[in-house]
Amino acid sequence: MRARIMLSTLAGAALVATALPAPAQASGTARGSASYSVTISGNVNGRNFQRSGTVVLRSTVTRVTTNGVNPVDVCLKSGFPAGAPDVGAIWYGSNSACVRSAASLDMAFVSVNGNTVTVSPDKRISATSANNFTATSSITTCIYYPVEGGATYTFRDNGTVSGRISIRGFGGYPCGNSTYNATLSGRRN
Repeated sequence: MRARIMLSTLAGAALVATALPAPAQASGTARGSASYSVTISGNVNGRNFQRSGTVVLRSTVTRVTTNGVNPVDVCLKSGFPAGAPDVGAIWYGSNSACVRSAASLDMAFVSVNGNTVTVSPDKRISATSANNFTATSSITTCIYYPVEGGATYTFRDNGTVSGRISIRGFGGYPCGNSTYNATLSGRRN
């Protein structure tokens, strides 16, 4: 078990190191992280959307966890689902630090395979609402919390990222479940 965690941590560190910009280009980027501007296209609860967002790949935020230490942390933000609902608005991160929470709560299971990172929600923690998405722009919209599925992100040496999101969220009564399916692509800032 300890060897598996060590290998996973080493793979994550190598991925972050290759994804980071060269030192001369690193101004404005926090140490141990790389930010990407992305376009997200997809469908949420039967509604098509295309929107801009940000993906941040960063070194492991916390080693205190109940679901395994993340080899890296990945954060996707597009809009502000809980405060300004919109079709396809989403906050989906592997750690609550993605939304500037002081708690740094590990929100997901993360694995690294080469340059690809997979993030799957930990449904036991979904009720914290740090991760959420919306399907409409109505003030009375339901806010869905990811409980199944996940996202994959592939970070390339040329400074690009591509990915796929396929999650099911739960919005409580009377909202029920919603699905969010999208692809994304973008370039490092």
